[in-house]
Amino acid sequence: MGPRNTLLFTALAALSSVVGNASAAPAVGIDPKVHHLRNAEPREWSHFPAKAEGKELRLEFELDTPDDFILLTLQQKSTKQTWNVSLNDTEIGKLLRDHNHLEFGLLIPPGTLKPGINTLLINTTSEKPDDILVGDIKLHREITTVTSESNAVDLAKKRGFRRDIPPMETSISLTAVDAAENDPLPCRFTIIDADSRALVFIGAESSDRLAVREGVVYSLDGKATFQLAGTAVIPKRYEIYCGRGFEYGLARETIEVNGQKEPIELNFTLTREVETPGLVACDPHLHTFEFDRHGDCTLTERLISVAGEGIELPVSTGHDKHVDYADEAERIGADRWMTSVPGCEVTTHLGHFNTFPVLPGAKPAEHKLRPWAKIFDNIFATPGVQICILNHGRDAHRAYTPLHPDNFDASTGTFLRGGKLRANAMELINSGAQQTDPMELVRDWFALLKSGHAIAPIGSSDSHTVNFAIPGQARTYIRTNDDDLTAIDVDEAVDSLLAGKAMASFGLLSTLEFDSNTQETLLKVLGPSWTQAETVKLFRNGEEVRTITLPGALGKSAGTKYEARLSLKDWGAKAGDFLCAVATGPGIAEGWWPMMPPYQPDKPEYVPFVMGISEALWIE
Repeated sequence: MGPRNTLLFTALAALSSVVGNASAAPAVGIDPKVHHLRNAEPREWSHFPAKAEGKELRLEFELDTPDDFILLTLQQKSTKQTWNVSLNDTEIGKLLRDHNHLEFGLLIPPGTLKPGINTLLINTTSEKPDDILVGDIKLHREITTVTSESNAVDLAKKRGFRRDIPPMETSISLTAVDAAENDPLPCRFTIIDADSRALVFIGAESSDRLAVREGVVYSLDGKATFQLAGTAVIPKRYEIYCGRGFEYGLARETIEVNGQKEPIELNFTLTREVETPGLVACDPHLHTFEFDRHGDCTLTERLISVAGEGIELPVSTGHDKHVDYADEAERIGADRWMTSVPGCEVTTHLGHFNTFPVLPGAKPAEHKLRPWAKIFDNIFATPGVQICILNHGRDAHRAYTPLHPDNFDASTGTFLRGGKLRANAMELINSGAQQTDPMELVRDWFALLKSGHAIAPIGSSDSHTVNFAIPGQARTYIRTNDDDLTAIDVDEAVDSLLAGKAMASFGLLSTLEFDSNTQETLLKVLGPSWTQAETVKLFRNGEEVRTITLPGALGKSAGTKYEARLSLKDWGAKAGDFLCAVATGPGIAEGWWPMMPPYQPDKPEYVPFVMGISEALWIE
């Protein structure tokens, strides 16, 4: 490989004073830099430099006592393709396919390192362009492995996802309680290196109470105890965040760890900032590795993460299979916080469709049928199924894109080639597979409504993972009774969804209600203090009639960010029209709730955003 394609570094001087000393620090840095690699042109994202440092990273370093070292850790960011990590021509593992900035570790098999010069190689055989950052590479002498009774450990080994833990001394104990009741609360703890901003390597494993990944611990009972990688090496500052998804505030503490033996204990109080009476938080697009063989999430971890994000009506949507969360939710106690609904993602050659609810013992719909008429007949013949959601309509799967101009006329809201869409809901925001233009699917929805389709707006996460695509980051709020989260009336929720009484939320929530007595609409934009609403666009029959710009302080407020009563004259509306409000604001790039870039981008520019789309309010 020529010099334009390979990064070659030597780290001999940095190591020479410590590697021969068995009493030296247990971790040794062999390359503190973070490098920008690109395997193929063109540049994936415009925020990367036009020219990368190389196509691969090749690093040479010298060791006197190679058998002392049994773990390699590094930082990585924006990794979409499969990148291999090799020592002396022996592959020891792969980088995580994860957009997040995180620390990661791989075991070094015995005999891989040798006395003298050693070579580390990080490369990929993928020909799809991938800009990544990788570096801050360290070797570790000793390792402490924390085991768990959870099946997460066995599954992790099967999928090649290692969670090996370098030497640590300082224990961190965290608790979270509800400010109103002072009771423990399911939550998400996020631990970030205060200097590098990376999600840090955590000394803990998932269990029946915890779902653990780099920098993230979801807790079902609001408690977590773990250790931090490298705390026996050098003093480091960490920021620890505690949250519970969209409806709660975000608490933060900063700590410094310098190898102290005394445990660090932090107590967090979470305040509910977004009140949603009569609205149920639903994520109708959830997966697990356990059943879908894609991603990294076990069923137990899925339930803990869903509870930690405050999802009250999770729908299981395994690929072409029916999975019921209820028994496992009851076993671990997650059913206290939710009512789960069994469903299915029917993955056909002509689009993906989430369907629910399904009755026990029902046979999954046939996913190899064509055309749409047979597909929809088969879907609605599945016992219990009433909801059929068109998923990620602007993404290509098996070379077919349902809402591509070849298949769909957006000007008339009609499908070409004789197709008839019988889905009664569609994803407007899929936080695991965003669109470059966040309004594109909203415009498609408007076109379908105008053409006579009765179709509800959906927000969902499409999460297959614990943290790469956060469950419930995009969600659907359904107008239904939420007095008892353990026994939500699924039939009532389904009827409400069929009536279009739903809102798509992605960091903001927009609601519209019509007062028939005053002939006014009540518009509200809601959100926690950690998201901001900048604009609210008003639409009548899919056409923008007004843009409201919110003052900065108002848009950053907790709870109700904007509220107004608007007459039909303000909308220019009359009977038979439908109204919709769309609120937007800047997105979140930080590790405590990171947003993924578009799954199939149209261009290399990406600007994170938050969004709240109201129901389509029909004026009777």
